[in-house]
Amino acid sequence: MATSIDGGNEAKVARSHQFVQEIELWVSALGARRENTLLRVAAYEYQFALLALAQGHYRHAFKGLRLVLELTLQSMHLSAHELELREWLQNKKDTVWAAVVDDNDGVFSLRFVRCFFPSLESHVASHGALARQVYRECSECVHGNVPKHVPLPESLVFSQNAFDLWHAKADVVALIFHFVLVMRYLQEISQHHRQNLEAALVARVGHVQEIRMALGGPTGS
Repeated sequence: MATSIDGGNEAKVARSHQFVQEIELWVSALGARRENTLLRVAAYEYQFALLALAQGHYRHAFKGLRLVLELTLQSMHLSAHELELREWLQNKKDTVWAAVVDDNDGVFSLRFVRCFFPSLESHVASHGALARQVYRECSECVHGNVPKHVPLPESLVFSQNAFDLWHAKADVVALIFHFVLVMRYLQEISQHHRQNLEAALVARVGHVQEIRMALGGPTGS
């Protein structure tokens, strides 16, 4: 743990921990919406993943990161399916990843984006591909696959490679998180909550011109 927060690593941990506050800002913005329950759990699980990382439990850190992504996208999927949402909250329905990212009806489908934020249509495919990639790579740590994308040390020792890779994957998860929540909710949340989220959105997804425009920022590249 000392090595994990030594030197330049301390700044990396602090930057990744900032994502917790960003999730909490969205949780506040969404208030009493039922699917918000999943985002609250995502915030807790992310903190557990970051703790596992600091302790050198890298497999569990990557597993936790995958769960954060799964909870986030499941939340968005269920937000558009009230019956399934109620069943999930009653523990009568499981998360089915294939349904969450289904090309025709999932979170990154044209049907979904055209319903909630049509101007982001040209961006959903690339962000969906990112989500599938990081999910697949982190899944190596869940299913015990022979490491290909996430090489892990064979004993409880500090690994700078695994440590840095986790933070890189965490950045991707944060990007996907903000993109899908913007796509689903930015048109619905109050101006007050938009202002609270603006700094995080500019930092995480400000490269998307349509999001900058929605926030009232410059439209140039």
